[in-house]
Amino acid sequence: MKTPHRIHLSRIFLYLIACLVFFSSIASALEPDQIVLIVNSKAPEGRRLADFYAEQRHLPAGRILELSLEAGNPADPWRDMSAADFDEKVIPVVRDFLKKNGLDRKVTCLVSFWGVPLRVGPRSLDAAGKKELADLKAELAQARGKIEEQVKMIEALAGSIDPDFHSTAATDLDSLALRAEVAVKSIVNHAMKIDDLKKREDVYEEMMTVVRNLGGQPAAADKLMQPDFVDIAPKKPTAEEIVNARQRVADLQKQVNDNLSGPQDAQRRAALRELFRTELGYLNSARIIVAQSRSLDTAESESAFDSELSLLWWPPYPRARWALNPLNFHYAGRMALPSHTLMVMRLDGPSEQSVHDLIAASIKVENEGLRGEVVLDARGKSPTEPYGQYDQTIRNLADLLQTRTKLKVVLDNKESLMKADSEKDIAVYCGWYSLRNYVAPGEFSQGAVGFHIASFEMMSLHDSKERGWCYNLLKAGVVGTLGPVYEPYLQSFPPADEFFPLLMTGKIPLADVYWKTTPWTSWMQCCVGDPLYTPFKMNPPLSVSDLPEALKSLVQ
Repeated sequence: MKTPHRIHLSRIFLYLIACLVFFSSIASALEPDQIVLIVNSKAPEGRRLADFYAEQRHLPAGRILELSLEAGNPADPWRDMSAADFDEKVIPVVRDFLKKNGLDRKVTCLVSFWGVPLRVGPRSLDAAGKKELADLKAELAQARGKIEEQVKMIEALAGSIDPDFHSTAATDLDSLALRAEVAVKSIVNHAMKIDDLKKREDVYEEMMTVVRNLGGQPAAADKLMQPDFVDIAPKKPTAEEIVNARQRVADLQKQVNDNLSGPQDAQRRAALRELFRTELGYLNSARIIVAQSRSLDTAESESAFDSELSLLWWPPYPRARWALNPLNFHYAGRMALPSHTLMVMRLDGPSEQSVHDLIAASIKVENEGLRGEVVLDARGKSPTEPYGQYDQTIRNLADLLQTRTKLKVVLDNKESLMKADSEKDIAVYCGWYSLRNYVAPGEFSQGAVGFHIASFEMMSLHDSKERGWCYNLLKAGVVGTLGPVYEPYLQSFPPADEFFPLLMTGKIPLADVYWKTTPWTSWMQCCVGDPLYTPFKMNPPLSVSDLPEALKSLVQ
């Protein structure tokens, strides 16, 4: 497994105008009429399983979508697909199905079945793409030069009227924007102290010129609507001017949306950059160049099919590495991330019969209540170590369950893996780190949920020679599990002390639990299980009041 990676927001693709995405997240628990099932017409097993699931969960008619995808590797024909095929044969087909059936605003969860590929391969650039990327880097260098020039001008102006003003030397885009904003605030705060009205007017006009150059007319219009700016403006904006300014911003947003709604190619990207350059200022122009550069980046671009599909409705985004998951409660509503992100789950496994049994067992146990012990296999690592932070979430879970529930909790807090086949009636399991080497902790209760933290644990769900944990947990009777299809970073796993406590309240189903706690999307993690499965609905060991404060609002 890759070592924990420090997240910098500058690496995450954020479009500049937060309201570009006009969908809203669904806060309530998942319902059957919010689900669409995805199968492959070349894999009849998947269609049979989808029909069975739709019947058992009482999905509305017309909720099964068939893709047409060719088989690949003989050992696991439905494991891999190319990024080009994903873009051409999956994304437009799913979008069209949802739109034509009036489901684009209703459906919040997609479920992939046997025959739908598990992994999307890495992306690559052709000669034209490489040239475009090089040209973008040169264009960005020019834009940065203009930005630095404007920032120095506004800081010099602030220093001329505020002797205590001091600038910093930071030159990344976010820091340059902050430097400009600090200088503008200083000017606004000190402008009223200028007795010479002509000088005050000159200072104001010089400041607003820089504001327009950096942020475009929308930024200037926004300033004119703020009381502090109105107080020092030589001429107060009229109601008509304010209305016109707001309309202009709305028009620009529409133009950006129109551009992003179509297939992205070099011509469309160039048109969008021109719009930003002429209307939205140097800073925004540089940011769209950065965003487009990242959209062409191919580093670590391999991903889980389901994780990539969750961004079906996003505007173009970088396919390299990951994106923060807007459904995760840590990020929801707190960042300028596209809000309409889909939950995607998978009903797949070692055999068609095993998946059929998984569905049946999930419904049976949901109606009766999951019972059994909790087995947690930590590694005894200090939370100050890079890997110790995740290890601590397992111990936190053990502490919570030991103090708040009557469940039998078995915690192994040693570096070595716990003894094989040492427990019985395991209802919940979480442990690590036995890389692609499944060692059964014991016998699982019917309806058990559990996962093992290690790399490549969902390399295949069909290969009979598979040694990974996901395949073998499912084969052993676990009905809900998750794991990476490639080598991820550790912090891409849902923390144990978030995932399992939410599940144990019996308030929200598996899909909601996973997507509220998995940190990243467009990445390598995948969750297998009935999205509606709520194993503790009948006998929840935890009440809402037992949860840590940060989790309570998710189930109230």
